[in-house]
Amino acid sequence: MTRTHIHKYQTRYHAQATYSKAIRARGDFVFMQGQVGTLLDGTVVGEGDPGTQADQACRNIKRWMEEAGGGLSDVCKLTVYVTDISYRPAVYEAINRWFEGVHHCSTGVVVQGLADPALLVEIDAMGVISDEADAGI
Repeated sequence: MTRTHIHKYQTRYHAQATYSKAIRARGDFVFMQGQVGTLLDGTVVGEGDPGTQADQACRNIKRWMEEAGGGLSDVCKLTVYVTDISYRPAVYEAINRWFEGVHHCSTGVVVQGLADPALLVEIDAMGVISDEADAGI
């Protein structure tokens, strides 16, 4: 995907990674519902373990991006919801493994709860899949 990273920076929080303040992109947009630590049949994985749930959410994001014709490198924006601020290190460690080198934009939010009390993290992702016609930006 052709995209321009606007002001890459190193995070100063628990899990060190490089993000972008903004991304200019052209192509086909992919919006997905927030992904959680569940299998396709709805079974919760990693009950009580935010890192395992984040890992499954990222695995789900990868699957949906690939089914849309792209990949994790096409993800531009993540919004990460955790139910306890102490979960951030484990959650971002999982995210950084999956998104190493992507430099997406990211927002983190601590919430009171998610749709199922067993869920500790939810990751909302947006991507842009470009084609060769977008090479002009």
